[in-house]
Amino acid sequence: MKSYKIIEMKEFDRADYFRYFTSVGTTIEFTIKIDVTTAVQKCYQESISFHAYTVFKIYKVMNSIENFRYDILDGNVIEWEKVIPTFSSFNKKSKLFFTLCEEPMESYLEFDKRYKDVTAKYANSNTIVPQMDLPLNVFNISCIPWMHFEHFSSNSRTQENKITKMIAFGKYEEINSKLVMPITIQISHAIADGYHVSMFFKNLQDEMNQK
Repeated sequence: MKSYKIIEMKEFDRADYFRYFTSVGTTIEFTIKIDVTTAVQKCYQESISFHAYTVFKIYKVMNSIENFRYDILDGNVIEWEKVIPTFSSFNKKSKLFFTLCEEPMESYLEFDKRYKDVTAKYANSNTIVPQMDLPLNVFNISCIPWMHFEHFSSNSRTQENKITKMIAFGKYEEINSKLVMPITIQISHAIADGYHVSMFFKNLQDEMNQK
């Protein structure tokens, strides 16, 4: 388990919001389309996986925003030192998806190699979580590479004392001479508001624009 610090509610500026939105189980969900033209070209030129590159960039952005590292553990509100992604992969024979976890390194090139190793290792998996015991400090990333969607929603029963952090991205398409990709974020309102979500999208666009 990665390190974390306990947040004292009397010192927590979101304490009222956290209590209220946790009690009603509210999540907020937004979908926008980001320009991935530069990212796609970069991945092609460097022979790296666009999926791995996108997961790496989302990981960086999620950790750059303090609110997205908030969680509940053993009844306490905590802030993880960092959160790591789980990401979906696909069994081409059975047509079933499964969830993998690999902690990104500082370099996207190193993560690309580790991503390719772990997806190859579990390529024939027919169980939803083949690695079994996932760490607690995770957030979820799904990819639907066959669809360029307008909105994506995954409605699960909200568990008490459970913080939701889910991201999904779809197929990119050329629109007005740009490659555009839909991405959805669903997050517990207890830890984040529209401001934090807007920062997520802004920072992710900046990351995907890097050459």
